[in-house]
Amino acid sequence: MLGTLRLLLALAVAASHVDYRIFGLNPGVMAVIGFYLISGYVMTGLLQRHYPSGQRAPAFYGDRAVRLLPQYLFYAFATLLWFLYFGPGQQNPSLLYFLSRQPGLADLFNNLSIIPLNYYMWLHSDRFTLLPPAWSLGAEIQFYLLAPFILLHRWRLLALGALALGVYGLALGGWIHSDWFGYRLLPGVLLFFFLGSLLQQLHQGGRERTAWLLVLGTCLGALLAGWFASRHGSLQQPYNQETLLGLLLAFPLLQLLATRRRQTWDELAGDISYGVFLNHFLIYWALFPAGVRLEQLPLFLGLSILLAWASQRVVEKPLLRWRQTLRRKAVSA
Repeated sequence: MLGTLRLLLALAVAASHVDYRIFGLNPGVMAVIGFYLISGYVMTGLLQRHYPSGQRAPAFYGDRAVRLLPQYLFYAFATLLWFLYFGPGQQNPSLLYFLSRQPGLADLFNNLSIIPLNYYMWLHSDRFTLLPPAWSLGAEIQFYLLAPFILLHRWRLLALGALALGVYGLALGGWIHSDWFGYRLLPGVLLFFFLGSLLQQLHQGGRERTAWLLVLGTCLGALLAGWFASRHGSLQQPYNQETLLGLLLAFPLLQLLATRRRQTWDELAGDISYGVFLNHFLIYWALFPAGVRLEQLPLFLGLSILLAWASQRVVEKPLLRWRQTLRRKAVSA
């Protein structure tokens, strides 16, 4: 029943981008940590079932491209058309940053290839980003590139997981940039992908008690890390609280929901979630130029869900058969 969880996470991301906060904390950051955990979990299962060797990595990459690119390119192109024909309204300060320059070839390349968006802090790719949440897709794609050669090899997974834990710990302690290395860039956030992967492997092996021990031990470790960061004075640095809370909330939910029987409505929620993640900035910019007031939040999120449902049916669904064909060929190869 991960589809509903993914939709709730996508809605949290959308709400965060119209300045909705929970006790001053950013729910979108917590949601992204949940997405990382789910991705590690789901990709491990996908590789085990359909692409169980490094030789099948090209087929896995094709599978991921068919899943990610159609709706991404659809919404990126729609946003580009809106920008070219209507331009950013001066009354919307958020546009003054994410679409703050006329695009050049480098900007178009960054948006088409996605990965450079994850390195905005050095490439300044965020100065023209058609879909601002896509920086996290850049992190996910880098994880996909590594996944066939790591997730199915336990010792590689554990070794890189330990390194990622070290990077995240340095970010949490304030020794390196907490936002960049604790939330956005792959060396630190690999920790969350790997935790999801370990949980999937325990479920596949029928080791439910060990899975609960992993979740409870991780949550206890997160609480201790938060206590240490608070004593050290680094808990208040950007997004440290949110990443820890995201782990504390999403990892138990993943454990509780991942093995539940799949339902039609849950699959529909999962289908819609990606479109919500992609389309909410376009809706925000085009239809709410003065911002989204709290009483308008249900309308804003409802429009995002409706548009995501339409784009999934029109843009993505026709390609699902091709994606299924890729998987069948991978299994028979």
